[in-house]
Amino acid sequence: MRKTPLKVDPQKCRITFPLAVSLLLAAGNTSANSAQDTIPPIRVDVNVVSVPVTINNARGEFVGGLRRENFRLRVDGEEQPIEYFAAEEEPAQVLLLVETGPAVYLLRDEHTSAAAILLSGLAPDDRVALASYEQAPRLLADFSANKQAAAAALNTLVFSLGTAQLSFYDSLATCVDWLSNFPGKRAIVALTTGIDGSGPDRLQALAEKLQRSNVMVLTVALGRELRGPAQPRNAKTREQQKGRQSAKDLAAGFAQFDGALTTIADETGGHAFFPKSDAEFEGAYRQIAALLRHEYDLGFSARVRDGAYHTIEVEVMNSRGEPLSKDQQKPAYRWNSRRGFRAMSP
Repeated sequence: MRKTPLKVDPQKCRITFPLAVSLLLAAGNTSANSAQDTIPPIRVDVNVVSVPVTINNARGEFVGGLRRENFRLRVDGEEQPIEYFAAEEEPAQVLLLVETGPAVYLLRDEHTSAAAILLSGLAPDDRVALASYEQAPRLLADFSANKQAAAAALNTLVFSLGTAQLSFYDSLATCVDWLSNFPGKRAIVALTTGIDGSGPDRLQALAEKLQRSNVMVLTVALGRELRGPAQPRNAKTREQQKGRQSAKDLAAGFAQFDGALTTIADETGGHAFFPKSDAEFEGAYRQIAALLRHEYDLGFSARVRDGAYHTIEVEVMNSRGEPLSKDQQKPAYRWNSRRGFRAMSP
């Protein structure tokens, strides 16, 4: 635990000692030279990296009660001291981001009702906000521990008709910036088809932002009817053949978007969900609520400034300090964590 309070600018990852320290230092030099310039505050550039971890036992139940001593952290293969540890009961800031474009107009009822399950399953101290997006995110309900306010805002969502340019990657990047100033656990739950018309360069830009951020992203794929439309296997007429080819093209397009949703979640230690039924939607939201309640947050200071990507590996230990290997055929425990981070540039 730090004995001297610090002021942290999370966006720049720059730590500044309180003004009182600077005044004290300056006062010590006043007798020597009253015209001396005020001594500036001491600054240390630190890239603070957060590593969210969730762990399940063989029955799929979340494992609670773990402490800092139960975790080992390696960066590029070398063990790194865990300087910050937030246990599972620490409150989280959760942003619910919902796509409201025309692609989900006919699907709008399949997830908004079940999303209430997510809100009701969060911890009492968790603070929730709601935003919608098409080309850009729009905040509908600010962060509050009042889950009923977010649930009421879900009923005000307006879904577009016709055609619209969907910018999922840039919208998510903006939401990551919104959360950058909050302390502790931060998560975005994105309810989206994954459709984005901005090109692969925007996905790459988002991935690099996520590698530099401390926000966990969980994605829930919408549009189950669009992803797998039923088509006859033996198409005889020209119309049937065209319909079958269109279905193949649509499925290929969604496969690409699904890969992006998985990549986005993996970059942050989150999870991607692809529900195919109402029951699976409810199950996904229940699991997300449990994930957020039972998330451990490890933190370390990365002093390297090379702008490069560095791998992260988390190992969970038992009470005797022995690793619980995930390589066993039937492992007793499984855990998920952030896979790497991008260091600050020189």
